Amino acid sequence: MNDPVNILLVDDDQRNLDVLESVLSMSDYRLFRARTADEALLALITEEFAVIVLDVRMPDVSGLELAQIIKQRKKTQHVPIIFLTAYYQEDKDVLHGYGAGAVDYLSKPVNPMILTSKVAVFVDLFRKTRALAAMNSVMETEIASQLEQLKASLAEKDTLLKEIHHRVKNNLQIISSLISLQANKISDPMQRRLFQDTRDRVKSMALVHEKLYQSKDLGRVEMAEYARQLMNDLFQINGAAASKIRLRLELEPVFVPVDVAIPCGLILNELTTNAIRHAFDGRPSGEISVRLLTSSPETVQLTFADDGRGFSPQQDWRSADTLGLQLVRMLTDQLQGTINMINGRGTTFQLSFSRFSKGRGMQVSESETGSPA
Repeated sequence: MNDPVNILLVDDDQRNLDVLESVLSMSDYRLFRARTADEALLALITEEFAVIVLDVRMPDVSGLELAQIIKQRKKTQHVPIIFLTAYYQEDKDVLHGYGAGAVDYLSKPVNPMILTSKVAVFVDLFRKTRALAAMNSVMETEIASQLEQLKASLAEKDTLLKEIHHRVKNNLQIISSLISLQANKISDPMQRRLFQDTRDRVKSMALVHEKLYQSKDLGRVEMAEYARQLMNDLFQINGAAASKIRLRLELEPVFVPVDVAIPCGLILNELTTNAIRHAFDGRPSGEISVRLLTSSPETVQLTFADDGRGFSPQQDWRSADTLGLQLVRMLTDQLQGTINMINGRGTTFQLSFSRFSKGRGMQVSESETGSPA
């Protein structure tokens, strides 16, 4: 059985109210009577109504004026109003009634079956609207609960990921320190340099995880800040050899996934280490410049240049067997990007790759020949 629904009957004539009450008397209707506009408005303040049956001709405040007041109130503006009248039955009066906000305009004496049928339509609509509102409320509560659970789960995962990046960074730093300690015990300069190169590569990977641990976005690395810190670290590590070299950075903020940031960092590590050690032999000073920019919404270009002595004309960098250049070629392949070497006044490497998906195989080209890594 349905819960009783409120219906407001408004008429200044007691006999008319009695008639309306007898016509609409049903077990699932609660009928409220009002003989003045004030009584009707008071009822609307305290109760919720499915429909209002309102007489047009009333003293003091007419039914049309009362309807306009009802429609102006936010709480009652959507309550349907059925006008009843024995006097105002011309077309202009009907239009006036609809203009005041009525959903129907009936003439007295009213056919009981017609009135009952029309009221039933609005009662049914009211019940369905209320049921829908209740369902929406339940759904909103459930959604809010699920969102809270999801937020808690994401926060827990973020904490876990941060901890993972923190531990990976710490473990890589430990490995780097162990390699450095081992290198210090090696007397052969060439062997010691190999250990130091490995240490620097491990550090460049550790730096990615450090940046992720410090970032709010655990899935992406801001390449400009990463490249800036990596270059400064490499210059500090190489001490006296790097002290005579100017470093110029032109870095556009670019966010890339972890699996893009690590190969980029390793490529930058190899090119920088090679340039510091080989490009400026016999020269009192030099310059290394790094430029990072987005050449298109999806494509990133990393340019590394030095004004050193350049590659030997007899040497093809694409087939060079030095580990540094082999790594550059392998890492470019991992990025599925393209790399171009320009040898002229110094050496320039131009690396292009997708900041999102990787859709190309490695391509290497050169404008001229170059120098050993």
